[in-house]
Amino acid sequence: MNEKVQLFLDINEPYAAGFFEEENKGLFSRFSRAQRRYFESRPVDDYRGKRLYPSGVLNYAGYAVYPECAKTFNPDYYVPLYEKSPQGAKIMKEVRDKSNFTVVPSAAYITVSGYTHSTPHYERILKEGFDSYIERIKKIKDVDMREGLLDLLEGIRNYHSRGLAYLKSIDADSELIEALEQVPFQPARNVYEAIVCWNYVMYLEGVDNVGMIDSGLAPYYKGEDISKEIRELFENVNDNGKWNCCLGPEYNEITKICLKEGAGLRRPQMNLRVTKDMPQEIWDLALEANYSGCGNPSYYNEEMIQTMLPEGFPGITKEDLQRYCPVGCTETCIAGMTNTGGIDGNINLAMIFENYMQEQLPKAATFQEFYDGYLDEVRKGVNLFLSDIWRNHEQRAKYLPNPMRSLTIDDCIDTGLDYNNGGARYNAAVTSETGMINVIDSMLSIKHLIFDKQRFLPDEFLRLMDLGDKHLYELLKKCPHYGVDDEDCDQLAHDFTTYFYGLYKDKKCYRGGKCCPTSHQYNRHPKEGKKVGPTPDGRLRGESLNDSIGALSGKATNGPTAMMLSASKIDQKDIYGMNALNLSINKKFAKNSLEALLKGYMEENGAMVQITITSKEDLLDAMVHPEKHDDLVVRVGGYSEYFNRLTPDLKQVIIERTLHED
Repeated sequence: MNEKVQLFLDINEPYAAGFFEEENKGLFSRFSRAQRRYFESRPVDDYRGKRLYPSGVLNYAGYAVYPECAKTFNPDYYVPLYEKSPQGAKIMKEVRDKSNFTVVPSAAYITVSGYTHSTPHYERILKEGFDSYIERIKKIKDVDMREGLLDLLEGIRNYHSRGLAYLKSIDADSELIEALEQVPFQPARNVYEAIVCWNYVMYLEGVDNVGMIDSGLAPYYKGEDISKEIRELFENVNDNGKWNCCLGPEYNEITKICLKEGAGLRRPQMNLRVTKDMPQEIWDLALEANYSGCGNPSYYNEEMIQTMLPEGFPGITKEDLQRYCPVGCTETCIAGMTNTGGIDGNINLAMIFENYMQEQLPKAATFQEFYDGYLDEVRKGVNLFLSDIWRNHEQRAKYLPNPMRSLTIDDCIDTGLDYNNGGARYNAAVTSETGMINVIDSMLSIKHLIFDKQRFLPDEFLRLMDLGDKHLYELLKKCPHYGVDDEDCDQLAHDFTTYFYGLYKDKKCYRGGKCCPTSHQYNRHPKEGKKVGPTPDGRLRGESLNDSIGALSGKATNGPTAMMLSASKIDQKDIYGMNALNLSINKKFAKNSLEALLKGYMEENGAMVQITITSKEDLLDAMVHPEKHDDLVVRVGGYSEYFNRLTPDLKQVIIERTLHED
């Protein structure tokens, strides 16, 4: 036993110890061995008397280093490992540094995260069982990958066997024991075994995304009452603070059960694929869930999606088109077959704009000259941005294989390629932006006050804006702006976004596949806003940027219909990674009015809407008396969260949003 292995065993870090067992082997084999040792050493999960196992918060047993679904091993290990062993922390830091996972951005307006969301091919595991994977794995020519995946399966088998023995020793639910004697190594035989397997694989993979649960369980469903099991599965996702499940477009009884049991929970985020003929009963249940105050479901325009996907994923088959499944916040995924960013990085358009404005506005003879110059800066910025993401993917392919996802995502086994090296059937780099609507409104203000009305000279305008001059800011708030169904304003928004998203159309990512832009903010908009000085949209220095493709806070002054009509003027079919439109409405808003609003938006080619239903009174009271509002849920920038768990900045952003009345 070498010194590194002994060091990590002495401090009870089996994952790190496993990685150094055979340093002469390739990285795929070494990371697989690390994950095997983790599964072999991790204590079995406590049984909570429920119908599913495991349940509750994922148990990492106090390990500092353990598997992480997106980044192979957890990126936040360093401090807890240092407390155990400074030498051990130094050794693992060298592993992380060599992967160069965090690329140093080419410019201050770029961030590169490299996170990926995914959903295992649950349906294949239900149908075939992990034992059937062995013959396919044995055909892999790459010895390192072949031996690694077999090693990983042995680790899973050990963990599974110990858990099963534990359940038997405490006389746990006999039906649960019988199910786990079958799955996940053998095919599921009924709907209960299918749900038990779904839950089990979700925990193995790290509880990332639930996937297409209503269609996936449908072949096993014979009319049983599975409400309790679905609720437990959803509670497990909620307890772990994880992500999405996809419902429809082939609606069934399980769709109804999911909408009922997901009501009131902030996770999983239920994403409902809406067809033109979606049954009224599904509409009623979906809206009932929204009015439970959980921020779910979100609504996805199925007709629009089917138009977008062939462009974003060239060569996609008709069968695979039906496996569209949003993951993370809104990121596009073909369930069980995709390596998609979540996100790969973000470009701060407002920061580019501020820098450009300060230098070039005094020099511009016309608005068109100023506008065209900014477009050129954006083009240069996007090229730098995509170059950084390419380097990030390249480093991951070379130094950071992902054995678990290579096991559970098609076609990694059949191609003999790691998940991070192009093994998935579909690959994409998903990129986001911050400040797009801020830039649009800023352009409109400059055009109106400086070039059309000539109220200010450029130098004076910039000076007063920097000072926060009250008179100027009163004028800025009255300038023409996006989000009120104004033809000229919406035309500029259309032109700018068409140009911006068009910059990605022919761009490839390192693993193959396209660069798929998205427009959702997650929780970046306050942080990104702190980097940006005052902007002519009426925003003060350091204030948050916008959270979606909706109007800026307080500017949807003509109501929700006008705001959504403006958003529909953005050519959303080019946002292959999917956009978010935040709609905040008062809980007194009539359900039939909301349904009509959603249908109207989709008829105008709106792709996606996410909804917060609350009241200004509740939000303000939650700031003063948080203990009274533990269950208050809001949509943020693509995800649902308990209001009390948000940062002060995010809480303020939510409060300042336009809250539409009926």
